[in-house]
Amino acid sequence: MPKAPVLIEAVADELYKCNRCGFCQTRCPIYRVTGRESSVARGHLALLQATLEGKLPFDDESRGSLFECLMCRACTAECPPAIQTDRAVVAARASYLAQRQSRIQRFIFRRVLPNPAALRAGVRILGWLKRTRLTVFSKLLRLLPWVDRGYSEAPAMMPAPKTFLRERLARREPARAKARQVTYFVGCAIDRAFPEVGEASVDLLEAAGYQVMVAPNVCCGLPPYAYGDLESARGLARKNIEALRDLDAEDIVSDCASCSSFLKDYPELFSEDDPMRAEAEAVASRVRDLSEFLAHIELPDELQPVPAVVTYHDPCHLSRYHNIIREPRELLGRIPGLDYRELPEADWCCGGAGSYAMSHHDLSMRVLERKMENIRATGAEIVVTPCPACIMQLRCGAQKFGVPVEVLHLTQMLRRALPPRSAVAGGRADSRE
Repeated sequence: MPKAPVLIEAVADELYKCNRCGFCQTRCPIYRVTGRESSVARGHLALLQATLEGKLPFDDESRGSLFECLMCRACTAECPPAIQTDRAVVAARASYLAQRQSRIQRFIFRRVLPNPAALRAGVRILGWLKRTRLTVFSKLLRLLPWVDRGYSEAPAMMPAPKTFLRERLARREPARAKARQVTYFVGCAIDRAFPEVGEASVDLLEAAGYQVMVAPNVCCGLPPYAYGDLESARGLARKNIEALRDLDAEDIVSDCASCSSFLKDYPELFSEDDPMRAEAEAVASRVRDLSEFLAHIELPDELQPVPAVVTYHDPCHLSRYHNIIREPRELLGRIPGLDYRELPEADWCCGGAGSYAMSHHDLSMRVLERKMENIRATGAEIVVTPCPACIMQLRCGAQKFGVPVEVLHLTQMLRRALPPRSAVAGGRADSRE
């Protein structure tokens, strides 16, 4: 039998921490849907152990269960030795990709994501197709038996703004120079799918007295990393480290929970003897999720009442990866007039997980249904979350399962509480979405 891939051997110590207790079963969203041992952390680790010991081949037959993992770290939170199953899963996925990676995926990860112009052009074309002919095209896709249902339904889930965030920010009246500066890392989804979120974020920072310096960054690298393309993830990380390391602002903020989380984890992409690791550590030490940053600065005192019933969904990358749980709720608590209701299972994954809703559509929708029923039970008019992938997924769920709720980013919710001319501090009038 072939020897186990080196990348799996590298996580052997983590694999053998598992004592088969089964606590991971209690919180795994996928296991709760499928009931299969192969869907839960204990099953993933057992599969990889058997591969290491030569009891099972490392082939396509075992690939499916490993790519079912949401990498939400719910299992880690329940695990007595705190095994980071997501790291083992990524090592396994990287081993698969080393053997076989589609040309289209390789092209996207290594040619498109590092090239902002190419990415803008591709997204612009998709947006144009959606606004014109893609509805018909997606219906045709559903008739093809070899096309996964998720990819045919993706166009309906994806926003298609006519202008992107960087374009909108370039047209804004420059804010008056201030002593305090902050660097804004623009996530791909915020820029090209939810530019109104980025505008709300910049409004908040300027209202708080900050001059916002927009970073010349590329994709953070999380998409290729999640699929196991570590080389592409490192390449994107290097480009961002080089773009961020010499910027003057002490803090680097992002309003995408996935971006801020992955930027903080950049050092783990590089070996101890790689000179880039020290630079990655220096950059990562300056990164703050915007919710984390806003919770520790002074917002305008004259926040206006927003009479609404609101609940909050924890993005996995924010809550479980970096324990940012209290800060978003504290920020919502600053808004007068809000009737805040805690969401049952607020930290359960919504099933979005990047492109998971496309690659595993049926599983994703079954996980999402549980989340939406919990939201319905709160009676909330608005559900808030600081993750664009979660926003996209929850908006899909609200429509699909008939839950009458508006889905907003945290900065959009806070922006509604700013006085009409609080952006005067930045030299311009109100620009609410």
